[in-house]
Amino acid sequence: MKMVKTEQNSLKTLKEAAAMRVGDVVQIKRCEPMPEVVGKNAEIVALQIQEFDEYAVYPVWVKMLSGERKGKIYGFQRAELGVPTEAAPEKITGMTLVEQVEEILRGVTNIEDITGIESISHNLGGEERAAKTGDLVKIKKCVPMPEVVGENAEVVELQTQDFERYTAYPVWVKMLSGERKGKIYGFQGDEVEMLPKLHEAQTATGNLEDQTRAVKTKVVEQLEEILRDATTVEELAEIERAINEAKGKLLTEPALGFWEGKTPCWEMFRCPEAVKTECPAFLYRTLPCWQIEGTYSKLHDYGTRGDGTEICQNCRVYKRWGQGERVEIKLHGKGFDTTLEKPKIT
Repeated sequence: MKMVKTEQNSLKTLKEAAAMRVGDVVQIKRCEPMPEVVGKNAEIVALQIQEFDEYAVYPVWVKMLSGERKGKIYGFQRAELGVPTEAAPEKITGMTLVEQVEEILRGVTNIEDITGIESISHNLGGEERAAKTGDLVKIKKCVPMPEVVGENAEVVELQTQDFERYTAYPVWVKMLSGERKGKIYGFQGDEVEMLPKLHEAQTATGNLEDQTRAVKTKVVEQLEEILRDATTVEELAEIERAINEAKGKLLTEPALGFWEGKTPCWEMFRCPEAVKTECPAFLYRTLPCWQIEGTYSKLHDYGTRGDGTEICQNCRVYKRWGQGERVEIKLHGKGFDTTLEKPKIT
């Protein structure tokens, strides 16, 4: 019976291979490392019939057609893919909204316009989200930096997925008080608490309506009209992604250096723009992140200097691109320690 079952499984695999062709559109059914792609459609760009080991070769390679990973290519096992279902009307509407936003954002050249658009998008969503960017929180606990406990901070980015304890934090905040005022750090959800009084947040961060009114240019008015039609959390997430991408393009980026032709750490960990544009791993990319002191991942585990490297041995970025080379810090003094000179974008 076991031999018959094995033969049946082999036959099924061959039939699946024959059924899938380059150019076909499939839907992602499951993906533990990247749960945000589940339910998204993708186009098959390559097929590999052989399977050597699960970490090295995937039989189906697809190009994402939607979501924040649109345009990226990833490998999947056949069981992780399915036939795409018809898009629901609200999904079509959501994509149309995002496309309209992206079209307008292509013509934006002023960072103040982006700030005004962000202020509008932050006010959307009503009670659908327990926390959103712009909210005020208090730090409840932080073992690496005990001095920030009890300080207030503003939420600047939310990440709903949690990959590994060392690589992703769901809440990113900008410190509003204390010796680390103005710095941005990532926290787990149970390390921060929402402040109950809305007027406290308005006092600390400024009235968003006044900020928006001050920069309400023609492009901001256009976006404001479109954003009123956004009704779901998914639509808001897609729109905020488009806004963040437009904002990132207005910031000068140095050459890719080491990461040329590779997926860099800030993409693998989906670092927020506010973090990415300050992190030494992004600014000094001629070296890989595991050779740089003071990256956000190292800071969380190794205090104000972030010079420990044990974390790198367990990090999926090093496992993917490290090629087993010895891990050592080669760039010092460019991290987020407040006693060090802040790196500049060149």
